[in-house]
Amino acid sequence: MAVPAYLVCGDDDAKIDLWRRRVRTRAEEEGGPGALEAFDARDAAPEDVAAELMALTFGESTRYLMADGVEAWKAGDLDPLEGALKASPPDTVLVLIARGKPPQRLSKAVEKAGGEVRSYDAPKPWEMPKWVVERAREEGLTLDSGAAKALVAAVGSRQQRLAREVERLALLAHPRQSLTAEQVERLAGEGDTRRTYDLADAVVAGDVAGSLAVTEELMEAGERPGRLVFGVVRRLREVHRAAALLDAGVSEKQLGSTLRMPPWQLKRTVGKARKADTEALERAICLFADLEVELRGGADLDEDTAFTKTLVAAAG
Repeated sequence: MAVPAYLVCGDDDAKIDLWRRRVRTRAEEEGGPGALEAFDARDAAPEDVAAELMALTFGESTRYLMADGVEAWKAGDLDPLEGALKASPPDTVLVLIARGKPPQRLSKAVEKAGGEVRSYDAPKPWEMPKWVVERAREEGLTLDSGAAKALVAAVGSRQQRLAREVERLALLAHPRQSLTAEQVERLAGEGDTRRTYDLADAVVAGDVAGSLAVTEELMEAGERPGRLVFGVVRRLREVHRAAALLDAGVSEKQLGSTLRMPPWQLKRTVGKARKADTEALERAICLFADLEVELRGGADLDEDTAFTKTLVAAAG
C-alpha cells in the first residue's frame, strides 16, 4: 500500500492556507502539540523529506509530514522521493504544498503512488466580490453583492487581505449577522488606518524605534512603502493643521467642526498637536514628499530601504 500523499498547488492562497491549517490541526489533535513534521522546501531537499518519510518510528498515531514551497524543487532531484512514495510506511500522511505550478514530474509521482493532486486557481479580479460573499458566509456573515464590492474597493483584491478583513468584519458585526455596503465602507480597513496613524504619530513623537516596529508590522500584513507614504503624510498634515489652529487660538470644540474627524480621531489628533513641534512636522512632511517623488521617478535605493531611511530621518 502506498503512502497517502497529497500535492496541493495553485495560486488560491486562501484555500492553500486552509489546507495547511487543517493538516496541522489534524496532526495535533491526534498526536499532540508539535506532532506535524514540517519542512520548508527552500531548505529541505526532496531526499531529506524522503529519508524522514521512510524513517521507522514507534509511535502508535498516524504520522503527518508537510513540505511547503515544493515548487522550488528541481525535477532532477526527485528520485529519492519517488522511491519513498512507492514504499509503504505504515500510518503516514505526506502533504506537499506548491505555490503556483509544481514540477510536472512531482505531480506524476504523487499520482503514480496513488495520491491526489489538488489544484486551486485564485478567482480573477472581477470574481472577487462573489468570492467575498462566499468567504463571509463561511464566517457566519451575510454580505450582499454591493457590500462585497465595497469591501474589494476599500482594501483591494488580494485574497489574504480580503480574508483577514472578512474575519475582522464578522467579529465587529457580532451579534449582527449581516452588514450593508455603507457599514462595510465605514469599517473596512479601519484597523490598518489606525496602524498607519500609529506610525505617523510615532514620527510626530520622534520615536524612531516605535516607527520601525509599526512599519515592520504593516509590511508583514502586506502593505508596501509606496502606499504607506500617502497615509503617513496625510496624518502628519492633520496634526500640523491642528497644531497651527491651536496656536491661532481655535478651541478644541471649533476644531471638531473644522477638521471633520470621528471623535476618537479628533481626540487623538488634538493630543498629538498640543505636544508637536510644528517645524519638525513641516520637515517630516517635506522628507516624505521628497520620498514620494523619488519613488515615482525611480529611486537609487530599493523601495524598502528608501522608506526606512526617510522614516528614521523624519522621526529623528
